[in-house]
Amino acid sequence: MPNIELTRYPNPSTYRQIAANVWDHPYDPHVYGSLEVRAEKLQAWIAAKRESSGEKVTVSHAVARALAMIIAKHRDLNSLVRLGSLYQRKDVDIFMQIVVEDAEHIGKTDLSGIKIKNANTLDVVAMGRMIRERALKIRAGDDAEFNQTKKGLAGLPGFLIKPVLRFLDFLQYTLNINPKFLGTPGDPFGSAMVTNVGVFGLTVGYAPFFPLARTPIIVTLGTIEEKPLVVDGQIVIGRVLHINGTFDHRVVDGYHGGVVAREMKALLENPERLDELGV
Repeated sequence: MPNIELTRYPNPSTYRQIAANVWDHPYDPHVYGSLEVRAEKLQAWIAAKRESSGEKVTVSHAVARALAMIIAKHRDLNSLVRLGSLYQRKDVDIFMQIVVEDAEHIGKTDLSGIKIKNANTLDVVAMGRMIRERALKIRAGDDAEFNQTKKGLAGLPGFLIKPVLRFLDFLQYTLNINPKFLGTPGDPFGSAMVTNVGVFGLTVGYAPFFPLARTPIIVTLGTIEEKPLVVDGQIVIGRVLHINGTFDHRVVDGYHGGVVAREMKALLENPERLDELGV
């Protein structure tokens, strides 16, 4: 007796025949979700922070702060998959992606980032200062860690890059050995990533997981735009921030994603709560 009653697909198109052979069975654990947040209070709060501190606080910093608070509150989110089991991280570290532009060649534009250690213990001003100072070093070519990583990979032939990266992944996550003695940073991406494509004019964007990061959450910010909203049965024009998320379904399911979305919206629409350190 067959497991499933089947008949052959009738008259498949050329595309269907190619597609059936090009792709493997789906093993990708990505889950995606989007959220819209009213941004008027958030923008006013950011403007006040800039004026009082002199630091260029941004929406990205506010979202990173909110995400760190949420992960610190719900420690199940601060996990990674190792040896077929889930392990929880002790620290809440947020990785902020930055672009290192090349004025002459778009193909040479590099992508880097900054891991904010214990981000749940920092306010947005301290976070913004740390990111600005480190970003200036990276873009000026003065960041030792970034330069060491680039130098190490640049010296390898293409066919060796993948096995070397796989070895580093095995060393630092499967064996849990810090690879610092090899001149490479350990756990460079941390608990979650935040990236902003809104600065490039994109409203919606979903970032892929870097296979060697073991980071189960990536938050991608889109643009802030004016759009019609229904408030108390009336249509009003409001400013809306688009937030998009990529989640590792092995760690974060739909229930967890809903918790993150609700709490992210509550924090960003009441941004004074982001000042609650120790959360």
